[in-house]
Amino acid sequence: MALARREGMKAGDRLIEQRLADALDLSRAPIRLGLKALEAAGLARGEPHRGFVLAKNPTSIAAQPALAAVRRNEQVYATIAGDVLATRLPADVTEAELMRRYDVTRAELQRLLDRIAAEGWIARLPGYGWRFAETVSSPEAQAQAKAFRAVIEPAAIAQPGFALTQEVIIRLRERQQRVFEDEIEKMTIGEIFQSGCEFHEEIIRGAGNPFFLEALRRVNSIRRLFAYRSFADRDGMRRHVREHLRLLDVLETRRYTEAADLMARHLQRPLVAGLS
Repeated sequence: MALARREGMKAGDRLIEQRLADALDLSRAPIRLGLKALEAAGLARGEPHRGFVLAKNPTSIAAQPALAAVRRNEQVYATIAGDVLATRLPADVTEAELMRRYDVTRAELQRLLDRIAAEGWIARLPGYGWRFAETVSSPEAQAQAKAFRAVIEPAAIAQPGFALTQEVIIRLRERQQRVFEDEIEKMTIGEIFQSGCEFHEEIIRGAGNPFFLEALRRVNSIRRLFAYRSFADRDGMRRHVREHLRLLDVLETRRYTEAADLMARHLQRPLVAGLS
């Protein structure tokens, strides 16, 4: 829905899977799950031969109850993520246990589990129950992911031939400026995390080497879970976005050695809500 708000979409506009996947740098599987979740909330509907369309204007009063339900699901999702990271949940869980613990219906829980499974940190057990992936709650995993990014992202900027078009820089700057000025107070945890991923993945794409981009996307799939620990630190998020804007200024003038150093320092700072 954040994308729909940004692009001024209105009721009746088509929600095209591939276009959304390209815009959010995701595969079509999680996009499809997201569209089904919007349909369940009454914000989208499926139409014959058209796929999904937006059912309500995202800024309208009529959409607010549905948006509140989406935000509540996001809060439950964040609580599950926090419980997994703090090892407050066993590795193997049942749907009945999760429904009681988080006070959700079976349908709500199923949508959450489908989303988590698509992100790769839970899997259905044969016949019964679910199992959380061991790596996502490992105390070493976050530090390892951060260290890996501190190597590949500055290295990508330092590659011969690295370049970002003016169009890309302008688009990234406009987006980061909007986040910095007021959107950060309205964004869900998932939207904040995705914003950070989009920024860094677009920059690493400038190396022209698909292996850099694929490596970053893989580590981001693990980082997604870590992003929920410090979500309340809005001031910290703004500091990170300010660093993003400074990095764009340096990249625009093609001072790539300086930009690589800035990226390295940026990634060495404490992780804030997945924005790094």
